[in-house]
Amino acid sequence: MQLVLDDDSDIPLPLDAPTREAWLVQYGRAELDGGIERLRRRVAERFALSLIECLDTDLKPPTAAQLTFATDIARQLGVSLPAEAIRYRGEAMAFIRRYADLLGERRRRQPPHLPD
Repeated sequence: MQLVLDDDSDIPLPLDAPTREAWLVQYGRAELDGGIERLRRRVAERFALSLIECLDTDLKPPTAAQLTFATDIARQLGVSLPAEAIRYRGEAMAFIRRYADLLGERRRRQPPHLPD
């Protein structure tokens, strides 16, 4: 089995004999019951999640907490949030490091909000 990236490159996916045999049975079942497309979608979804785990940490998507904090920083400081910081964890971390102290200073200087 192999993963074909494009016409010029592929990655062999080593499977032991029992796993390969089980895959062939699974594929055969899908062919018999008309579920090939369903099987392909399931494999694609699971593979995409596995592929993310193969990426270097800085190339993974930012966490939800990083995106929330970076968005808050951008909004409160009036700075642009780079597209790369929305796509890559490393860029999100760099953006947060760059502006977090400034945001903290601004918050400390603001008078406390008093309820009406």
